[in-house]
Amino acid sequence: MERWPAILRGSERVLIVRLGAVGDVLRVLPAARRLRAAFPALHLAWVVEPFSAPLLEGHPDLDEVIIFPRRELRPDPAHPIRFGRACRAFTTRLRAGRWEAAIDFQGSLKSALVALRSGAPRRVGFRPGETREFSFLFTNEWVTLTAPRLNRVDRNLELVAALGAAQGPDDASIPESAAEASEAAAIQAAVAPAGRCIVVSPGVSRRQSYKAWPASHYAAFARLVAARSGVRPVVVWGPGEEPLARAVVEAARGAAVLAPPTTLRTLLALLRRADLFVGADTGPMHLAWVAGCRVVALFGPTDPRLNAPRGPGHRVLRAPQDAIENLDPETVAAAAAETLRAPRRVGGAA
Repeated sequence: MERWPAILRGSERVLIVRLGAVGDVLRVLPAARRLRAAFPALHLAWVVEPFSAPLLEGHPDLDEVIIFPRRELRPDPAHPIRFGRACRAFTTRLRAGRWEAAIDFQGSLKSALVALRSGAPRRVGFRPGETREFSFLFTNEWVTLTAPRLNRVDRNLELVAALGAAQGPDDASIPESAAEASEAAAIQAAVAPAGRCIVVSPGVSRRQSYKAWPASHYAAFARLVAARSGVRPVVVWGPGEEPLARAVVEAARGAAVLAPPTTLRTLLALLRRADLFVGADTGPMHLAWVAGCRVVALFGPTDPRLNAPRGPGHRVLRAPQDAIENLDPETVAAAAAETLRAPRRVGGAA
């Protein structure tokens, strides 16, 4: 039985539920912008996990950011009382918002339970078949997508369109502070003194190792780029990725530069100033899209139709047999050279 969503009145207290990874959070930002543009009087909050929270804090389209305490809410048979207290504390914090609607962009059991625990009488999500883990059982208004395999950004935009936010911006926007701008400019001056900056990100999460282009391929790519253009790619890295980044730089034999440690916000600021980003389907790739940086996106088994950066000026490379190691460095270097000839500013942040 279909349960169609009703249009928002425009002054409700609305909770966005998208807990997880950086790329997933970034691809909900255009939907949040449309909600704000369509309903300026909403009290709009977002519940998100700690690692991605810095991208949302202080965002002009949001009134509130609520941290989902992932570690504390992990079931622990050895400490059931502590786990129970953490659940009660989070539920109390959540319900204090007196939400009138919760929008579940994630479509997982965890996100649906967060929406349920929020106490919102309206819990909006995707219809059965578009969610995971039977999460649709915990929502009471369902949105039907217009096509089966939409880019994640478009999928999220269709969810808010059903609530009355069908028009407005369709890009992401994260303001930049003066401190972030200054730090990024200093990093660029140190690692790319010649002016041109190509950013490479070899890291992927442990659960998604199948997305990783080999370190030896990144190194060979750097040598090709440096030999042909004189530009040494800058290798960026996140928590736990420094050994991999150093391995790429060492194998490049002087053709790549190791970036210093950066926060997500500083990396975003650096990408705003970069000429090109090269990497797999990961959070940094989506940060580059938000930054308006041209992207050469490397895809193995994941579907570019769902996950590729939106907008013109990007280049998507799909590996033969969906095995990302089959993408050879020469192909990627040629795509990088071609992409650099495109206009510098592309789809992403305003």
